[in-house]
Amino acid sequence: MVWPVRDDTGRPLVLKVSPPVAWTRAEPLALPAYASAADPEQPTGRIVSALAVDVADRVMLLPRLDHTRNLEEHPDIDAAVGIIGEILTSIRHLRPVAEVPLLADHLDGLEPHLTTDPQLDPATVDRARQRLAELRAELADDQQLRLLHGDCHFLNVLRSAAPDPPAWVCIDPGPLVGLIEWELLPLLRNRWADAVATGNPDRALRRRVEQVCEMTGGDAELAIAGAQVQAAAALAGWRLPSDHIHRPPYALISAW
Repeated sequence: MVWPVRDDTGRPLVLKVSPPVAWTRAEPLALPAYASAADPEQPTGRIVSALAVDVADRVMLLPRLDHTRNLEEHPDIDAAVGIIGEILTSIRHLRPVAEVPLLADHLDGLEPHLTTDPQLDPATVDRARQRLAELRAELADDQQLRLLHGDCHFLNVLRSAAPDPPAWVCIDPGPLVGLIEWELLPLLRNRWADAVATGNPDRALRRRVEQVCEMTGGDAELAIAGAQVQAAAALAGWRLPSDHIHRPPYALISAW
C-alpha cells in the first residue's frame, strides 16, 4: 500500500508499506544498494532510492514521482527500451545482498511447471528444460551473480516529479540475486502492441534483447534462454486464459 505524504518542510513523498509475505521481504533490503549505484553524472535512468527504510516492518519512505508519466506511454519504443537499458546498466555491477532471494532457488520453483502441456509442444518444453540446466550452470559462477531489479518494465518506470535533473525512475523491485540477462522478460511481454505494429513481432522483441544486452554487456543468447524458460513455465504452469494480456508474447517467446 502506498500513501501520498509530506515531510515537515512540505516536500511531497510517498509512504510504502508491504505485507509480511515472502515476495516483499527483499525490497527494503535492496533499496540502499540500488541507491549506491545511482550516478549523479548520468541521472537519466535509475532505480528509486529510499529516504528511510524500516526493514523489519517493510516500511519505506520514497520520493514522490509523476504517476501520470510512465514508459508505457512513451511515444518512441526504442527510446523507452533504451531508458530501461540505462537503468539495468546502472546496476550491472552490484554484488549480491545478503538475504535477497537467489535466482537458483527461483529456477527450482519453475522446473516443476516445465512438463508436457497442451499449450506447449514437447520440443518447446524440452528446450526450456535444457536451457534451465544451462542457466543453473551459469549461476554456479559466483563472479557473475548480481543484484537484480526483477520487474523492470515500462509501467514500472515513472518520470521524476522534479524538473531538475530530469530522470526516469524504476519502482517496485522484486529483487533477486542472479544473472543480468534474467531481467529482460518484463520488457519483452509489455508493449506487445508496438511489436505487432512492426509487422514482425518476433524481430521486434529480439531487437529489444539486442538493444539492452548491448548496453548492459549481457549475453543475448543467454537472455533469450532465460526469457524462453520463463515464458514456457508461465504458459504450462499458470494456465493463462486465451485472452490474458501476456499470452501472445509468451506464446512467441516460448518458441524461441
